[in-house]
Amino acid sequence: GDIWVAKTDGTGERRLTHLGACGGPALSPDGKRAAFHCRGDQDIYPDTGFGRIYLVETAGGEPKPLRFEGILAAEHPSFSPDGESLVFVGLSEVKMKGEGEAALVHASMSLCVGHIQSGKVRTILRQRNVMLDAGTVYGNPAFSPDGQWILWQQSGSDVSGGFAITDLKGKTLFRFPAKGDDPTPYWGASLAPDGQNVLCYTPATSDASEDTICRVDRRTGKSTELTTGASPAFVRNGTAIVFERWTNRWSDRASSNLWILELKPGASPRRIITDASEPAGAMLRR
Repeated sequence: GDIWVAKTDGTGERRLTHLGACGGPALSPDGKRAAFHCRGDQDIYPDTGFGRIYLVETAGGEPKPLRFEGILAAEHPSFSPDGESLVFVGLSEVKMKGEGEAALVHASMSLCVGHIQSGKVRTILRQRNVMLDAGTVYGNPAFSPDGQWILWQQSGSDVSGGFAITDLKGKTLFRFPAKGDDPTPYWGASLAPDGQNVLCYTPATSDASEDTICRVDRRTGKSTELTTGASPAFVRNGTAIVFERWTNRWSDRASSNLWILELKPGASPRRIITDASEPAGAMLRR
């Protein structure tokens, strides 16, 4: 559960953290910093299932925890185009309801933009009294290339979810699937450098099925299947994707490997890193 960095051909692997329980990595626009979250600080964030956001230099060094005004716990950071802010999912007003094994944790969950240096926060969307045991409301946010809107996953539960695009005032500009009666989950939305296409994947529904990666054109709402796999991210200026595939997924010998696929006719996926997962940007893995 640590953060690593590598080139998109799989070479140059370097470990950036030794904290454990880390995930959700994202590279800064200049590639010099990585933001991520860790869930190991139980003394500060008991029973929320959320963690704290950290920054680390990709050249190496000690990870530094970030604090944002009014935010008790946060996850899924992603950099603004100028590298000065992060968009993330934050928790506030955390409350325990009930006692013992019947206790449930509720909180206000927000889609936030936080300035890295000052810690000041701008709330884009908020939902109060979310029962955290039932899954998240917002997930995997990312800025558009011009910084004027945000892509985010609609639900982090294991039974539903699509993605939406929202401007900085909280107005919905695009939603996929467009109709609410589509029961198919579409997870891990990732934006192309041109801001036009969105990657996502539909998770396996049984031991015999596989995750499927799709590319959605936000102008038309049309979805195109690309390959099998999960957690896709555009790399090489949008000309290729990196993603994960599982080996022995439903056994105690399960592992996940990173693959790359060039987005050109006739190209086949190629494995680049063994025992890795959750690519982000260009590219980080845990």
